[in-house]
Amino acid sequence: MKKWVRGHPYLTLAFGYVLVFVLVASAWLVFDAGDPATVLFRTFTNTLVYWLFALFNVRNVRKTKQRLDQNGQFRAFIRYPDSRPDSLSGIWNQGIATPGAGSIRFQPAVYGNLEPSGRPTELKVQEVLPERRKVAGKERKYMPVYGYQSVTLLTDEGNVDLAARPESLDRLATAVLSGRGESASPGSSP
Repeated sequence: MKKWVRGHPYLTLAFGYVLVFVLVASAWLVFDAGDPATVLFRTFTNTLVYWLFALFNVRNVRKTKQRLDQNGQFRAFIRYPDSRPDSLSGIWNQGIATPGAGSIRFQPAVYGNLEPSGRPTELKVQEVLPERRKVAGKERKYMPVYGYQSVTLLTDEGNVDLAARPESLDRLATAVLSGRGESASPGSSP
């Protein structure tokens, strides 16, 4: 189901709009004793506004992903798990990851279109641990997306957790390991 939804975002959006329209119209017809034509018109205009917001969001996400894919980059979140408690380094920071031969360039970014913010960090990766963890619950704090997995990177600067979509983590493992002259075998999903 998730694959189908990701593969057909506009069709999913249309189905979602029809479903929301039917639910909202039903509720207003039951609880509002007014004219049914007025209720249906009000339902249409109110739900259309939310649908347009969702449509523009889907378009922006797809454009951003296409731009990053063209440059060999992907959206990622990093944090430093060994940092002091309550340190800002312990929260997930959004950015653009560019995997390379034995390293990752992480450019902090803001907003949904991933506008660069601040200076990039070059992480020299010694090893990508094969275990992948689903980022969920409290661990997902400060991360506005779902379906991400995280891996631990052993770098020159210590341990770094990197979260991204599973296919992006596969590309990362392949790029980093091929740069070190090892056989690249992406980690398995739980």
